[in-house]
Amino acid sequence: MKLKKLISFGLVTAMGLALFAGCNGQDVIESVTDTSSGTTAGRETAAVSDAAAEGTQGNEDDGLAVDADLSASLDIQKLSDKQTGVYRDGYVDFSFKLINGCIDSDGHDANIMVSPASVMLALDMTAAGAKGLTLGEMVDLFGGVKDPSAQISYAAMLMSRLNNAEGVKLNAANSVWINNTVMPEGISKEYYDFIHGKFAAEADALIFNEEAKNRINDWVKEKTNNMIPGVVDELDPDMAMMLINAICFEGKWAEQYKDGQVIPEDFTAADGSTNKVNMMNGISKIYLENDLATGFIKEYEGGQYAFVVMLPKDKKQDAGTLLASFDGKTFDEYMKSATDEYTVNTKMPEFSYDWSRSIVSQLKALGMNTAFSPAADFSGMTDGPYNDLYIGNVLHKTHIEVDRNGTKAAAVTAVMMYKNMVIIDETKEKDVFCDRPFAYAIVDTTDNTPIFIGTVNQVKAD
Repeated sequence: MKLKKLISFGLVTAMGLALFAGCNGQDVIESVTDTSSGTTAGRETAAVSDAAAEGTQGNEDDGLAVDADLSASLDIQKLSDKQTGVYRDGYVDFSFKLINGCIDSDGHDANIMVSPASVMLALDMTAAGAKGLTLGEMVDLFGGVKDPSAQISYAAMLMSRLNNAEGVKLNAANSVWINNTVMPEGISKEYYDFIHGKFAAEADALIFNEEAKNRINDWVKEKTNNMIPGVVDELDPDMAMMLINAICFEGKWAEQYKDGQVIPEDFTAADGSTNKVNMMNGISKIYLENDLATGFIKEYEGGQYAFVVMLPKDKKQDAGTLLASFDGKTFDEYMKSATDEYTVNTKMPEFSYDWSRSIVSQLKALGMNTAFSPAADFSGMTDGPYNDLYIGNVLHKTHIEVDRNGTKAAAVTAVMMYKNMVIIDETKEKDVFCDRPFAYAIVDTTDNTPIFIGTVNQVKAD
């Protein structure tokens, strides 16, 4: 999906999965020093645009009934096991809805990978500053409309679990970049204290120019260990703020492939073409099967994370069509089929690719609409009576490398918010041989929560 150029003020938000050190909140929020010009901008009250003033919150939209006064408590709850299970199930179901929406847009025969964890955390951190129907629709993506604070607490809990992973390197970071020229009033101290204290977002203030773009992209590159070189090609000087989520995963196989197990073999792509690739031959102790696919699990060191394969039973089926039949319940049932009754002979190609797109159309299709309109209410982000912020775009970028040593993966999610104008949207003995299109997931084996989900329909020739 592409959006027309937005001419007015903007706020870009890309949210991250994990902890890193923050800066002094007072310096950023109440009196921000511009790092480009050295000038200091104090807090001012922004005027409410006509469009935002007229776009009041209703009680119902597209069938979702939400109290107009609904807001999330800026505090983290300790969730019961039952609550955790409910929000975990909502998150997994969202994961498959998201990738299937992207598959519908990009094609069933494309290589696609998303990080639903990155997207959920990005949206939940944004939702912490939302109210009313805007908040309700955002948390309802993950089944949390009845208790937004609990759903946001689940996101914070998952972030903490990710950042305490065993056996793998899972580095995630949040940063907030405030454009002094457009948003000298900054964000409210309460909202900043929450995202800094609970989601560890560090903040900086500067003028959005070429130097700022380079600094932001360098930060993304560093936090993704050079896997994603940046999040923006151009930095719109009318943007008000950018909050960035970057996550980097590196895991080595618990059982390494030896050189003799990696040999040139044919891989048949979704379009029927065949080429030689480095095929990793091995044995797995865990076999998976449902009516749609067979597969195996290959663990990373430490055992907390694992690579899950889903190979279509229909040998002519592409990976996108396979995943179109999966949802959260299907995936959980597939994982529950795991058995160690077989010795599983496996083949899987070494592969790598990058993927990037706006996911606004996918989020709208799932019911998140108000946040993209002048009726959006993000007044929890700012002080004062004004409310003129709403989301203009959500950009998601990912990178994946799978080889004989293990896996490297990274994701960045950017939620781009603008102010003072209407957004114009233009969107309308078992063998499991992955020598043809297949799907995969990288899961936290604590409860089989997917962190990355993807498809392989083509592999570059060696």
